[in-house]
Amino acid sequence: MFPEAEAILFDFDGTLIQQSIDFPLMRRVVLEAVRRYGADPEPLERMFSLEVIVRVEAELDAADHSRGQAFAAEARQAILDIELEAAEGARAFPGVPQMLRCLREGNGGRRRLKVGIVTRNCRQAVERVLEGNAMAYDVLLTRDDTPYVKPDPRHLWAALEALGVRGERAVMCGDHPTDVLVGKKVGAGTVGVLPAGAAADHFAEVQPDLVVAVVTEVLRHLDG
Repeated sequence: MFPEAEAILFDFDGTLIQQSIDFPLMRRVVLEAVRRYGADPEPLERMFSLEVIVRVEAELDAADHSRGQAFAAEARQAILDIELEAAEGARAFPGVPQMLRCLREGNGGRRRLKVGIVTRNCRQAVERVLEGNAMAYDVLLTRDDTPYVKPDPRHLWAALEALGVRGERAVMCGDHPTDVLVGKKVGAGTVGVLPAGAAADHFAEVQPDLVVAVVTEVLRHLDG
């Protein structure tokens, strides 16, 4: 598959790396901060935590700039603390470092592909994970490296620009339906990686080009 691909982009947490980020806790602490600062959390309950912070900061900022800044700083610190704690026990999925090296070097007669990692995680937590899980890549874009994060396609556009590759010459690979959706937005091929224990229809609504049980299966589906 993907015979014209020149680059492959990967999500990080849940795709390349196993770590237990407590997302329900993250949502709760952010919504608690929303409530303390006098905003209504109910309309925000289905939003991702990062997007909640952006919206509420703007709302508070319109009335009191310092209050908006204080809310955002508090909420972002809470998220950072949760991510850094999770990073301590994180480890690469089996075979991932070898897979990334193989993709970049073209081992086994395969064509070489540029490798990017695009993640909503913060750079500090990602770098902490990478200290114990060395990985080969050409570009890494965390949420601290761009004003726009997935599912905003500009996150992927920035990575592709850094790699010098057009969207239709790339593949996006991730474990969340939004990874597939954002890949389609930039014209890339898409691979859904089933999370452990997920139902077979986990990606049914977004219809990736390929679904794999583990990320390293990507190698055998790429044309040599």
